[in-house]
Formats: sequence, C-alpha cells, structure tokens
Amino acid sequence: MSAQQGREYGVRSRGARADGRSMDTEAVQGAIDACAEAGGGVVRFAPGTYLCGTLNLKSNVKLRLEANACLLGTTRIEDYIRCAIAHFPQEFSHSLIYAEGAENVAIAGPGVIDGQGRSWPHGAENFNAEDMDRAETAESFSRPVMARFENCRNVSLEGVVLQNGASMAVHCEGCRDVRIRGVRVDNRANQNTDGLDLIGCENVFISECDLSCGDDAIPIFSSARNIVISNCVLSSRWAAIRLGPFSTGAFRDVSVSHCVIHHTYGGAIKLQLVEGGVMENISFDDLVMDHVTGPIAVRVAGWLGWRLEREKSLPHGTLKDVSFSNITARVADNAYPLEHEGPRNPGELRSCINITGLPEHPVQGLTFDNVRLTFPGGGTAEESERRDVPELPDAYPEYHMFGTLPAYGFYARHARDLTLRGVRFDLEAPDLRPAIHCEDVDGLELAGVSLRGSCEADCSVRLRDTRHVFVHGCRALGPAGEAGTFLRVEGRGSRGIRLTANSLAATERSFALAEETPPDAVSDG
Repeated sequence: MSAQQGREYGVRSRGARADGRSMDTEAVQGAIDACAEAGGGVVRFAPGTYLCGTLNLKSNVKLRLEANACLLGTTRIEDYIRCAIAHFPQEFSHSLIYAEGAENVAIAGPGVIDGQGRSWPHGAENFNAEDMDRAETAESFSRPVMARFENCRNVSLEGVVLQNGASMAVHCEGCRDVRIRGVRVDNRANQNTDGLDLIGCENVFISECDLSCGDDAIPIFSSARNIVISNCVLSSRWAAIRLGPFSTGAFRDVSVSHCVIHHTYGGAIKLQLVEGGVMENISFDDLVMDHVTGPIAVRVAGWLGWRLEREKSLPHGTLKDVSFSNITARVADNAYPLEHEGPRNPGELRSCINITGLPEHPVQGLTFDNVRLTFPGGGTAEESERRDVPELPDAYPEYHMFGTLPAYGFYARHARDLTLRGVRFDLEAPDLRPAIHCEDVDGLELAGVSLRGSCEADCSVRLRDTRHVFVHGCRALGPAGEAGTFLRVEGRGSRGIRLTANSLAATERSFALAEETPPDAVSDG
C-alpha cells in the first residue's frame, strides 16, 4: 500500500499538544508507527506548532502538514537520534525527520518545517574535519538536518516549506526515484545551510522550487545519474548548482534548465571533479543569472576530501561533454554574504568564468552556446599581466582559489576541445584585462563571439601555449586592446591558430605575437 492510500492518522488524536512548548515526539512517532503497521496512509498535522526531536519516517507513510501547521525542531541535541553517515563529518549526524531503507515515503505541505537554526552554534566557525569525526567531540558540535533519507526509494516532497535549519534542509543519500516539487527552502539562519543535497542518487526530478540558502542550494555530491532540475528560483551564499567535490563515483546524465539564479556568490554553477571519478553528459540550458560571482566554474584536480580513512592517492578523473546554452547573466562586482555566512574572498572580486584542469588531466569537450554575460569591469593592468596563477592540485576546489584572474570574462587552462559559439561579453565599466585568456588549450573554437574591449587593455583575446584554434565570425565591440589588437598569442607552444571572416573594424590589427611565439603560429584570412 502506498503513502497516498490507506487511512489518515491525526497526530493530535495520538496526544500531540501542538502548543510549541510541549514535546510531541512520542505522539507523532506513535502516529507514524500505527500508520506503517496498518500498511500505510497519511499522518496529518492540523494547524498548530509541534515541537519534536527525531521522527523515524517509515515505508508507505506520508506526512502532511496543513496550512498553519509547523513541525518545530527542538534545540536540545539529546532529543535527536544520531545516525551513521559516510560523506560528511559527524557534525551533521542528527536529523529531525529520518528515513532509512524505506519505500514510498512522502512529505507534503503547505505547512512548515522549522529547524530553529539560530538557536544552534555556528559550528563551521571552528570547523576542523578531524575533530568532527571524533565521536567524543562530534556531539557538542552537531547541528541537525531537517530531513534525511538514506537508501530510500520513491521519495516525494511537495509543497512544503523548510526554514531556519541548523544545517542542511534535505539530504538524500543512496536514494532512487526522488521527486521534489513546489518546495520552498529559506535556510540562512546558520552555516552549512544547504538546500537539497543529493549523494549517490538516481532518477531525481526537482522542479518549481524556490530556494534561498546560506550554503549550496542544490549540491550533487559523490555520484549521480539521471538528474533533472527545472523551473526553479535559486539564491545562495555559495553555489546554486554544484556537482562534486566528493567525486569518486560517476556523475552522468544531469540536466538543469529553465531556472533563475540570483544573488549567488561563491560560484553560481560549479563542477568539481577532484577525487578520481567521471563527470559527463551534463547540460545547462535556458538560465537567467543576476548578481552572481564566479558565474561558472569547472575544476579537475586531486583534492581528497575530508574523510580521513581515504587512501592518500587517487587517480585523477575525467570531466567531459558538458554544455552551457542559452544563458544570460549579470556578474556582481563582489560578494555580499550575511555576516555569519563567511567573509568575502579576494578571488570573488572581479570574477569570471573559470575552467581549470591539470597539465596531464584536462577538462574536455565543453561547449558554450548562445551565452551572454555582462561584467562589472574594473580590472587593472597588474591583474591583466598576471601569469603566475598557481596550479593548487590538492587544494579545496573553490573557484576563487586562484585569486583575481587575468581575464574579465573567460579563463581556461589545461582544456581540450573547447567551443564558444554565439557568446557575447559586455562591460559596465572599463577593464584592462582581456575578455578571454586561454592557456594550454588544445582544440579551441571561437565562433560568432562578440567581445567588449577597453582602450588600454592588452587585447581582447589572449592565447598562451594554445594549439589548433579556429577563430571565425567574431566581432570586437568598441576599442580592443593596445593599438587595437584583437588577439595576442604568447608562448612557444602556440601553433595552428587560424582567423577568418571576423568583423574587427574597431581594431587596428587582428593579431600580435609575443617575442617567443613561433612566427607561423597564426594564419589570418
């Protein structure tokens, strides 16, 4: 019998007081148990405030919170049951609603789940992964998740409001057939306040959700397959959509479309393959972004994560076949988080699209099609001249880790088969950095790219040790570079660069070569 069938069990009839002061855990759990024992049905929360600790949700049971009903998490850690978790420090080992190995479970609104997050310590201020994994210290740091599903099947969340969590709002690990629709998350009362976490999940549909989070809005950790995210409005201190960094498994067949991302810092879209897995067949389409920093960041590296028992070496992974299409974005001049959400980092200032692999482990097969971004400008000549960007192969893979980069729009290093088609970069103020900087890229196509330049800039496009490049149908929008140079080529390794059919009337010369660059590296015409 499914959660949508069977009898209805009112929690008040089981003795819940719903006054927001008396503990109602026993009464609510009694209703859940009776419903499950009878084969399934609905556990109903009438209007009122139900103060509870951990509730164990069981197969074929649906929790329905009526309008003006609130499930309120207690602020005493001893009222929560601790569960074993694999991918996070033990700081997050307690939950308000918990289901493990269950089938056909559901939570429905329009009522509210409130975690009273402001009453819990801001544990990440003193975050230490080694301390968090010690059982004797984890209890004092722990902050409960509002709803956790472990190894469940047929999970449904619809129309419910989750607010003021002490940590994550919803955490799904090892789940299949998950549907999250019309859910609102307002989760900025503490630190590490994610929205909808997915770890090792398959067949997930997230639609028509409104998320405002102090940490990642929709992070997809570890491995994932067949994930569809559509028609959502997202805002976050860190990322709106994130794949990784726990990435020993495979991320395949992920589609994100028809979403609005606003006031999001720390990288609006982040792909982080840093533990040896595979990430492929990923699509982002029809997105509008406003007031974001680090709009898109893609990273392949070797960070090993926080789990101390891991081997100290892992093979580097493969990230390929990712498309970004039909995207409009306005990039912010800086990040403006709430006070408890962490300081602004230097690399969040004057940020750009950031694509970085490692010398022997490049990012592969990325396509940007019909993408229009407006940047704030303000880049300096010193930032433009920077060539000492560190590799940082073992560092935690945040987009701002390299500092302010030597491009205002697009920075790519260690990449293969990279295509920008119908891309336009505009500026709100002059910027002395080029619009595009590529280094150690093999197989680059710039097709129909339009770039706003600044008179004092070195150039509009800079290629360094970059090979097999086709630049065609591109336009320079306004003055571009020193003496009107559109393309500047640097490095002894640059070769096979062809320009043809470009509209560069705003420039005096189509390209210039650095002294060390082979004289036949570029052909024009």
